[in-house]
Amino acid sequence: MSQPTQWPSRIASRAGWRTAVALFAALVPGSRSLAAQRDWSPDERVVLGDFTRVNAVAASTDRVFAVTPDAVLAYDPLGRRWEGPYSPRDPGLLRDVIGALADRLDNSLWLIRRSGWIRFDPGIRLWEQGFIPGTVLDAALDQNAPASGLFLRTSAGWFTALRGGAAVPSNAPGRPLRPGSVDQAVRDNPAIQANSAGLLFSSRFRNIRYTSAARAGGFAGQGWFLGTNGAGLVFFPDGGGLPQPQTFGLPGEAVDAVFVGTGGVWAVTERTAVADPALSFVRQDLTGFTWFQGPRASGLPFTLARRVVGMGDALWLATDVGVIRITPKDEEVSRFDAGRGLPDSRVVDLAQRRGRLVAATVHGLAEFSDSTGFRRIAPDFSDVAQAVELSGDTVWVGTRIGLFAAVPGQADLLQPEALGAGLSLQASVVDLVWRADTLVGLTPDRLLWRSPGSGKFTLGPLLGSGLGRLHTLVNGRDGLFVAGDRGTGFAQLNTPVSRILSVPGDLPGQVTDVAADDRYLWVATLKGLVRFRLDLVGR
Repeated sequence: MSQPTQWPSRIASRAGWRTAVALFAALVPGSRSLAAQRDWSPDERVVLGDFTRVNAVAASTDRVFAVTPDAVLAYDPLGRRWEGPYSPRDPGLLRDVIGALADRLDNSLWLIRRSGWIRFDPGIRLWEQGFIPGTVLDAALDQNAPASGLFLRTSAGWFTALRGGAAVPSNAPGRPLRPGSVDQAVRDNPAIQANSAGLLFSSRFRNIRYTSAARAGGFAGQGWFLGTNGAGLVFFPDGGGLPQPQTFGLPGEAVDAVFVGTGGVWAVTERTAVADPALSFVRQDLTGFTWFQGPRASGLPFTLARRVVGMGDALWLATDVGVIRITPKDEEVSRFDAGRGLPDSRVVDLAQRRGRLVAATVHGLAEFSDSTGFRRIAPDFSDVAQAVELSGDTVWVGTRIGLFAAVPGQADLLQPEALGAGLSLQASVVDLVWRADTLVGLTPDRLLWRSPGSGKFTLGPLLGSGLGRLHTLVNGRDGLFVAGDRGTGFAQLNTPVSRILSVPGDLPGQVTDVAADDRYLWVATLKGLVRFRLDLVGR
């Protein structure tokens, strides 16, 4: 087999992945689309992105609201539970918010902009906005007249923003309640400024600063909630010197890989200009998030990842610099590259089965051994291993010219006779998965599977062009999910893809990976991790 000149296209040029995503073909005729016009409710679809930048904070009687450039989050400190994220239809609506106030009369949220205001009612998920002449210089609620609305001052005087989106000239509020400020919080608790170094969670020690503040009442213990421009929402209890992170979402928005674990999923985010790579655990019900970014001095060593699997108490990542083993319990990080048994440090895929781990690289295969690290298998095979799966002593390998197998005692890959008999069965295989005892492969345009009894291989119908370049195949409860750059969809072995979730209508960015648990489909994209209710997208 010929030698490759670069990392295979499914992971090589991420710049290429990001080009022309909006310019894609129409969905195949007859496919059942869940696409663009669908108005998803928060319980049907949730988009989890980088919520480390909080522009405004407000506290009500039992909730704390954090406003990011893209969404509003609500936190229940007593229940230690997050609600949301809530995103307006206009993706740019929140980007110039400079302050927030919680309305204790109806539990709505007033958001202050230089040119006007936004009102959000989380109970009915209603968004309203309005504008006033001039630039907003001051904003407050009136504690003497809680039903009045939001008071805004410009160079032309005071106005009152009413529920429903209108504004009328008015007098100044009699007993103003203004948004909290960082200066107020520091005056109240000087330890906030003295211990700001505690915000340096990033391994690159970026300059993180406070952006906003809200005083918490007795429901959370007395103290201050503060927004930051890189560490999300934090809480300083009165008399406390260190910030308590209130973590939500991911530390970066470009998600490369996702893996179902116990009680949630693990997501790998890549290195970008504004974020370090990270491994994050997301609870299935979104009540908890844990970020792991490696040692503070060095961080995690990779830029891109393609796959994450679990074995023992560790997570194993296929990356552009080797296989990374992370043990979350003790935060231990180990790296295996071309100097530690791999034929190449550019790892395309990983497969784990019954304690056996095999890595597919751009120059062959290697198996992990506890005593010696990785050791090469089928050493005469030095081409791109695009996908890998395990069955007993056999390693199934997807290559650019078809499906092959590595078996003990053989120096090169072997191709089953049933595959070699027909040219149509020798297409490039980009992913592999077991569905019960049936091995299923993904080619550029259809499924290929091996019947367990006869060993016969069968090609399925054309999957269609609506998903773009295909790269991932995973098991669902009642079928398979196929993913390409432009979306993901549900399929059976003998059916085309249906129930397509596409970019940009249902998904915020280019698809990189998918995973399914008992309740949800999780889609990794370059613009966040998306959780869909499984009963809506796959039978």
